[in-house]
Amino acid sequence: MDLVHIIRDSEPEVSVFSASDVERLEALEELQIIDSGPEPVFDDVVQIAGTICNAPVSLISLVQEERQWFKARVGFPPTETPIDQSVCRYSLDSDDLLIIPDLTKDPRTSANTLVTKAPFIRFYAGARLILADGVAVGALCVIDHVPRPEGLTPEQRSVLKALAAQISAHLELRRAANRQRELIERQKQINMMMRDSVRTALTAQEAGRIGTFELDIETGNIKVSAEFCRIFDVPPMGHYHARDFEKMLHPDDRGRESSEETRKNGSAVTTVEYRIVTGSRGMRWVCRQATFERDEDGKPIKLLGTVQDVTQQKRATERIRTLLELGDRLRDLNDVEEIALTAAELMARALDATRAGFGVVDPVRETVMMQPEWRAPGVSSLAGRHYFRDYGSYIDDLKGGMSVVISDVTTDPRTKDKADALLALGIRQLVNVPIFDQGKFALVVFVHHCDLFEWMDDDLAFVRSFGDRIQSAIGRLRAEAEQNLLNREIGHRLKNAFAMVQALAKQTLRPVQDRGPVLNFEQRLQALSSAHDILLGNNWANADVRTVLLRVIDTLGMTEKVDIRGDDISVNPKGALSLSLLLHELTTNAVKYGSLSSVHGRVLVSWDVQGEGEDTVFRLIWSETSGPPVIQPQSKGFGSRLISMGLLGTGGVSTRYLDQGLEVEMTASLVQLQQVA
Repeated sequence: MDLVHIIRDSEPEVSVFSASDVERLEALEELQIIDSGPEPVFDDVVQIAGTICNAPVSLISLVQEERQWFKARVGFPPTETPIDQSVCRYSLDSDDLLIIPDLTKDPRTSANTLVTKAPFIRFYAGARLILADGVAVGALCVIDHVPRPEGLTPEQRSVLKALAAQISAHLELRRAANRQRELIERQKQINMMMRDSVRTALTAQEAGRIGTFELDIETGNIKVSAEFCRIFDVPPMGHYHARDFEKMLHPDDRGRESSEETRKNGSAVTTVEYRIVTGSRGMRWVCRQATFERDEDGKPIKLLGTVQDVTQQKRATERIRTLLELGDRLRDLNDVEEIALTAAELMARALDATRAGFGVVDPVRETVMMQPEWRAPGVSSLAGRHYFRDYGSYIDDLKGGMSVVISDVTTDPRTKDKADALLALGIRQLVNVPIFDQGKFALVVFVHHCDLFEWMDDDLAFVRSFGDRIQSAIGRLRAEAEQNLLNREIGHRLKNAFAMVQALAKQTLRPVQDRGPVLNFEQRLQALSSAHDILLGNNWANADVRTVLLRVIDTLGMTEKVDIRGDDISVNPKGALSLSLLLHELTTNAVKYGSLSSVHGRVLVSWDVQGEGEDTVFRLIWSETSGPPVIQPQSKGFGSRLISMGLLGTGGVSTRYLDQGLEVEMTASLVQLQQVA
């Protein structure tokens, strides 16, 4: 609030507000009276005051910061004047009536323009209006246009003061009424905010599936919210006994919840997750968080907290874990029926089912031969032949390749007419996933619930995902079987081709007197044949360096004299063929001229990788020891030229003729050795 005001009718004059001025302005704000309309109670008072005091002017003046405003007036047309024209402001500090017999002679008012100019007021008598807390807000005054040296009579003074007291009392009542209205309005706003807060809290509890409770430890009585009742599937009565909810605990989770003893001694776990079995919503997961309220002696008297339905989160976690486990297990299975049974068991666990398995389907006769299944304790087996139509019409969906999810056999149009037959088998809900083998409806994976189970959209997506993975796994098995058959046929034809080439070579080279080159040629063909065998065994995929090396050495009968050392590294088919030929040449040379030609000679073959990323290099070292002295040949034959070409024909070969024997180091880009053609 600005504490400085400007006097309008004279030179600027600074007036510093006192604390009483601030209190007066705040009181006037509370009264909410400034600029209000006429009111009879005030108009009557100024009439009485003017009549009793025989004065032509009578006013009720309320003094503000820069003006005085008249709530009621007689004989004075203006509704307000600037503060510098106010005479009533001087009465605010007067404990008694302020009477100025001649305004022209009082230094406070002699220069007042209302005195020096029209309406030329000359006499003033005013009684201040003071509220219950002692704050003066204005004055009830009478004014005359002629001086009154005698002032007012005692009776007039008494009546003026009494009237001022009546106005003050009325103003106080007005302020009290305003305060009451403000309190009522504020209370309404608070109540509305509280109702909104409660509605928001209830909505948040429902959205977050969070309920609240307050348990009296001594009596066991428990106050619960509506959402608590919804979670536990009980009528929203608000008051229950703890036993009503303890008996709903899943048998496997008994002992996790608080008991009467643990609540009384304060040892109950305050945060715990457990399952409950409800009447119509099946099994639910609940997370309970609580805190103890204790008395002055520290004795637990109440357990207060929240319960949250975390079934959806638990199921989501279990679904993800189950799908990951399904993928891991399906990779190791090579039988369609094993795949079906594994999928059924995993699906049953994720969906808290009571029975799961698979059956062999005859789509023509519309029968299913149920195989021994997974069952919960106390659940009977369905093993044996069953006719689909005995249990409803959903086989039509299965034949169309659609997974079937029936949340209640008594209401689903596909089963309600046959519901008694299903209920007799302990089936209230069922899931069927068809499995097609080579385009034929061959198997059906089933999951049963004996009680109602609350299905969620994610559960349905989970079932469909299971079906897709089962079909993919079976498709993989069929593709692998076809690939193996094709590989065997290719291998058979390649062997025939190599045998034909070798027979033609023998026939063609029969006249050749020097049999050494002929033998080398035949052995090279054999090395290529061995490499092809390895690649075919891997479905023409990458081959392991160690496997290629052992196959070449074994073919030449040198397994006992060759040591191998290196990590598991695979190379592509082109690299495997190149490596096989190079190792064959090195082994053959060692048998003829090197360390493998002597009794004690040996060979160490080692390999490793060097570098990182695209610059990674594969290095292989052939090192002979304890053989005859070696010397560099004067000329190169085919074998030497083949070795000098290196892996993939890209060079990178270093040959050293050392005292202990021949050493050959070959390097090549690992990326090129492993990349898919």
